Amino acid sequence: MHPLDGFVSSLSSGSLFREGWGDEQPFGGTPLTTLLSPSVSPLEVTWAPEQPSGRRRFQDGVFASPWTALPSEVRQGRVRWLSSGRGPRRDACVVLAASRDEGYRLRTWLFAPLVDEGMDLFFLENPFYGARRATGQRGPHIRTVSEQLHMNIATIEEARGLVSHARRQGYQRVAVAGYSMGGYMAALSAATMPEPVGVAALAAGASPAPVFTKGVHGRSIDFKKLGGSPDETAARHRLATLLDMANACLLPPPLKPGAAIIVACERDGFVPISESRALHAHWAGSELRVLDAGHISAILTSGSALRAALRDAVHRSGE
Repeated sequence: MHPLDGFVSSLSSGSLFREGWGDEQPFGGTPLTTLLSPSVSPLEVTWAPEQPSGRRRFQDGVFASPWTALPSEVRQGRVRWLSSGRGPRRDACVVLAASRDEGYRLRTWLFAPLVDEGMDLFFLENPFYGARRATGQRGPHIRTVSEQLHMNIATIEEARGLVSHARRQGYQRVAVAGYSMGGYMAALSAATMPEPVGVAALAAGASPAPVFTKGVHGRSIDFKKLGGSPDETAARHRLATLLDMANACLLPPPLKPGAAIIVACERDGFVPISESRALHAHWAGSELRVLDAGHISAILTSGSALRAALRDAVHRSGE
């Protein structure tokens, strides 16, 4: 494990699920495909006026989330479109947020150079993050397990709607991507799309369960408090069962696995590399790229490799 992963995880000790399980019953034992809408419709986005950002242009938009079970103050979705504003727009990528990634600053810093190459980017703000925080929520810390599950289902629905929205806008080559949690959600979004789409699942794997219950991210959860017992075993098992509902290996591969790129980090303390390899094996025809980095350090040192994965996923979506 890269030492930076251990250090960062120690800063968030006990910050997740401080208010317990919430109402997770609607999710227990229910297949992901049953929860998601059987059809995908383009999001109806209301866009603010276009604004300059250096040599680039951006627009902020709002929409009603297709996941209607969200609390009312969280349901209004937010998205930012980033473009060079020059020439015909052919390529687009919907980029999803990592855990605790509020606003658009980190993703803009990491992926905006692709805009200068002619790719337009759509950054989705997750439910319960940033301007979409729930009443009484402090910071980007998810208060209950059920809020986490609602966030994940809503992100998939909204990502699929944004992909469809981009297609309706005339983009010919479209992909969905993300880092860490965003990579997991991108993988599930692509696997449940009724049409081919490129996907770049960065620092992600097949199931999120090991991330929360076995990796260093588990330090963010006080399992004794969550389970109401000094023995953490039952709480860990219960959480793993709920999260494994979103195991990508339970779903068919994307319709175009050749346009799927999985990026794993050799020294990742958050996402076991075995999970990335499992996703690659299930998605026969996909490409697995392994970085000599940790989960956190890859963002700082491997930006060009991460951008290359998005670029190639978009390009392959049109081959």
